[in-house]
Amino acid sequence: MSIFKRSDSHPEPVEVAFAANQTEADLIQGILREEGIPSMTKKPNGSFLTDLFAIGPRHVVVPASAEEKAKTILEEAEAAEPLPGE
Repeated sequence: MSIFKRSDSHPEPVEVAFAANQTEADLIQGILREEGIPSMTKKPNGSFLTDLFAIGPRHVVVPASAEEKAKTILEEAEAAEPLPGE
């Protein structure tokens, strides 16, 4: 049974971030995973090369019940001081 299974009591997953590529999506998912929030990525429609080479944009989605917490966590991570050399 998937946490992303749709039903009347569990609405469709919601997008909380947009990643330029799979690597960026993996980083975002790692941040969410550390906070106990499950997530998955979705590709834009019509982009078969993203499967072949793991390139191209991704949408990071979470269960609707975790939307607010996920957005807060990602906002805090983005506001954190940059690493040296950035």
